[in-house]
Amino acid sequence: FLYFIATHFTTAITHILSLLTLLYHKQPLHTMATPTAAATSQRAKAHQSHRRPHRSWNVYVNRSLKSINNQMSMSSRTMCIFNGFVNDMFERIATEAATLVRVNKRRTLGARELQTAVRIVLPAELAKHAMAEGTKAVSASAH
Repeated sequence: FLYFIATHFTTAITHILSLLTLLYHKQPLHTMATPTAAATSQRAKAHQSHRRPHRSWNVYVNRSLKSINNQMSMSSRTMCIFNGFVNDMFERIATEAATLVRVNKRRTLGARELQTAVRIVLPAELAKHAMAEGTKAVSASAH
């Protein structure tokens, strides 16, 4: 059990460190000849129509932080690291839940599979708190 926790903790730290490395070692931009203003605006309009929205957990992390202490804030780099951490945890839980669905030969991912995946992925005390919050959220959405 301790080995399981240590490997997941080590993996999370590895992801955070790799993200920090990417943030601090940005590649220099290559210098190019500047295009005309008309060409730039046409490219910008064409590019905007194909741009996907940038999805992040920043809004939700800020709400949670403000609910704990209204005077605290996070820097953008810290928020980027936290966003990566939440994405990593989301991916782990979703992967584990999908595996449970496949093992049980079902086609629907339900609350029970997610609950079991959270128990597997998170450490014991954190899993208990997650169970309580998840149960509260599911019961609130049912009413």
